[in-house]
Amino acid sequence: MKRTALAAALLLTSLSRAEAAKLRIVATIPELVDITRRVGGDLVSVDGLARGTEDIHQVVMKPSFVTKLNRADAIVYIGLTVEHAFLPGLLDVARNPAMRPDPDTMNCLGPGCIDCSVGVQTLEKPASLSRAQGELHPQGNPHYNIGANNGPLIARNIAEGLSRVDPAHAADYQKNLKAYLDELEPKIAEWRKMAAPLKGVKAVSYHKDVPYLGAFTGIDFVDTIELKPGVAPTPTHLADLVKKMKEQKVTLIVREQQYDAKTPAWLAEQTGAKVAVIGTMANALPGTETFVKLSETNLKNLLKAVAP
Repeated sequence: MKRTALAAALLLTSLSRAEAAKLRIVATIPELVDITRRVGGDLVSVDGLARGTEDIHQVVMKPSFVTKLNRADAIVYIGLTVEHAFLPGLLDVARNPAMRPDPDTMNCLGPGCIDCSVGVQTLEKPASLSRAQGELHPQGNPHYNIGANNGPLIARNIAEGLSRVDPAHAADYQKNLKAYLDELEPKIAEWRKMAAPLKGVKAVSYHKDVPYLGAFTGIDFVDTIELKPGVAPTPTHLADLVKKMKEQKVTLIVREQQYDAKTPAWLAEQTGAKVAVIGTMANALPGTETFVKLSETNLKNLLKAVAP
C-alpha cells in the first residue's frame, strides 16, 4: 500500500510539473480555443473567455477572467475592436506586463498579444465614425471568423504568435499547424462546392456581421433587421424592410443564434422567406465546439433554408 501511495504521489507530481511547463494561453472565443489547442498541442494549456451563446459585444465579465489573464503567457483574440466591450478592461485590471491595453487605441500591447486579424482582407471599413451610424468598428467589420476561408489565416497567426512567445518550440508549432491545415484546407474546398446553391441568393441578416460569410458563400445580403448596428428595429424600419424584401425577392433570413427569434419569424410570415439560424462563435449551436464544426453547421443550415 505504501509503495502504491508513493507511486501515485510521484505520478501526480510529474503531471503537475508537466502542466506547469506548458504555456498558459487565454483565447477570447471558443473557436480560438479550439485552433490554439490544435496548433499548440501538448505544449499549451488553453482557457477561454466568451461562451459561444453570447453576443460578443456583450460578454459578461467574471472575476475568474482577471485571474486567467494575470497568469497567462499570451492572449489570442479576434481583434479589429470586436472584443473592446470586455477585453481592454480585463487586461487593465489583470496587470500582466506581457499583455496590456494601449491607453489611446485600447488595442493589446505586449509580447503576449496574438492578434488573429493580421493579414485579413478587411471588409466594410467605415468612411466616417459618426455615432449616429450605430456601433461601428473603425478598422472594418471584425466578424471574419465566420468566413470559413479565414480559418487558415487564423491558424497561421496563432502559430506565429506561439512561436514568438516560445521560440524554443517554433518547429513544433509549425508541425502542428501543417497537420491542422492538412485537415482544414480540403474541408474549405469541399464547402466551396457545397455552397454553390447559395450564390446570388438575396438575404437579410439580423446584425451586420455576415459580410465574410456572404463573400465565401455568394449570398447577397441586402439589409439587416436592426435599424443600425446595435440599434433595435423600429416598426417603420420593419415595414420598409418587408417592402424591400418583396421588391428584391429576398428569400432568406439569417438569424444569428444570440438574437431574438420572433422578429425574423414575423418577417418570414410577411415575405415568404425562410429562416436559417447560424452561430457567430463556436458552441453557439449544438455540436459546434470547433471551427470546422461551426463552419460546416452554418453552411448546412443555410443550404437547408434555400432548398426547394
